[in-house]
Amino acid sequence: MPNERGLLAMFSDPARAAQAVRELRSRGAHDLRVSMPAAFPEILEALGRPPSRLGRVTLSAAATGTLAGFALCIGTSLAWPLVTGGKAIVSMPPYVIVAFELSVLVGAVVNLVALTVFAWRGRRQRAIPANIPFSVDRIGIFVADLGFEQLLRDGGAVEVKRVA
Repeated sequence: MPNERGLLAMFSDPARAAQAVRELRSRGAHDLRVSMPAAFPEILEALGRPPSRLGRVTLSAAATGTLAGFALCIGTSLAWPLVTGGKAIVSMPPYVIVAFELSVLVGAVVNLVALTVFAWRGRRQRAIPANIPFSVDRIGIFVADLGFEQLLRDGGAVEVKRVA
């Protein structure tokens, strides 16, 4: 990517960055790339990207872990019935602890695997030009058209650089 030309704007506010992305897209900016320290929903919406499936995957894995925890406890109690003091063989309150622990365990492991898979599958084919000093609190917008410099400055960019 050393031969790519364009503008690189740095924003400190996600709302202003999202507004700049909307404005750039409405004015016909085709090669538009964004680098941000976190997946800000307003910027992803402005880019037209769907929300992440990671939350649904993790929730379904946690629910599966909860069901597996109850199934393990109930199955064990029915396989080896131990009557203590005339109490019921299957008693739900103590099983909640095991079900909770399994929901956390399965949900966390599946979240880690899904995050790794989603990150690997969603990696960029063309990144923002390298050697640009982004910090953890800045959002970078790269557009491969030099005609949008004033729009980016008016949109609240902290800094706008020409990249060659």
